[in-house]
Amino acid sequence: MSPLNKNGLRDKLFKLNESIKIIEELLGRDEVIKDNILKSSLYFNLVISIEIILDIGNHILAESFNKPASNYQDIILGLGDKGVVPLDFAKDNQKMGDFRNKIIHDYDRIDDKQAYEYAVKAPEVFKSFAKSFVEFIDKENIKN
Repeated sequence: MSPLNKNGLRDKLFKLNESIKIIEELLGRDEVIKDNILKSSLYFNLVISIEIILDIGNHILAESFNKPASNYQDIILGLGDKGVVPLDFAKDNQKMGDFRNKIIHDYDRIDDKQAYEYAVKAPEVFKSFAKSFVEFIDKENIKN
């Protein structure tokens, strides 16, 4: 097992924090789903945030546990199995990658109402992942 790339992970966490702020700002606008530019920005930042969580998660699984995941759901569940995030939280969010895929691959069939409902919950979910990642990285610092 290789050591975690802590600087790279912290850079990704910084970008995640920026995306969360943008999502929260966009959700504060009544017209976000009606305005295609705002909606596109919302969807883009949701995808970026999910990608960051999946990238960090897979890096942790591969480098700290020698268990790289083969798909998005396995990343989230693997983080729960290894105690990086609470297992119930992982189970509740295991379909995160499916939402990302919907935006990327089924963009012409996105249900804006469902996407908005997901977006409303997303900042707190993303913050919880970030908090768990920081705690794990800090704990790994103590070991190294």
